[in-house]
Amino acid sequence: GKTKTAIVGMQLKEKDLLKTKKSSLVKLLFADKSAISIGSKSEFSIDSYLFGEKENSVAKFKMKKGVFRAITGKIAKLSPKKFKLKTKTVTIGIRGTIFSGIIEKDKEHFFCEKGSIYVASQGISIDITKGFKTYVVPGRAPIKAKPYKPSDLKKVRSQTSGWKNKKCK
Repeated sequence: GKTKTAIVGMQLKEKDLLKTKKSSLVKLLFADKSAISIGSKSEFSIDSYLFGEKENSVAKFKMKKGVFRAITGKIAKLSPKKFKLKTKTVTIGIRGTIFSGIIEKDKEHFFCEKGSIYVASQGISIDITKGFKTYVVPGRAPIKAKPYKPSDLKKVRSQTSGWKNKKCK
């Protein structure tokens, strides 16, 4: 595949892979009004995206590493079972929400900031509601959700908020 430097307003397509460098941030806005922020040193791909009629709408993303924060849009309301975000360890399904995660080599952390999500791994699925978090170690099931402190989201917020300039690095 070809490598391009991202610029504001650039159109993305299915199968596009975004890689961010140190001190960079990408904010993706989709046709259904979903917004996904990708922090520095992250890899994110759009596996499948179509916004249309209820039965046709689908959003499937993959977060390979790094930090993200997602705010779901109309697809989450029209067809919530067709909105999925996968990592190397889990599949995250949504129920109209804001959620975030930190994907590290040996552990993946997930936070539900609004609504609810489920995190599935190793045949086990757990529900996470607003104010709760979980983590997953590769090859294991998610641990029981527990409340998070605002300070737990510091890394996510610091890497997914704000713009340093209009051109992405």
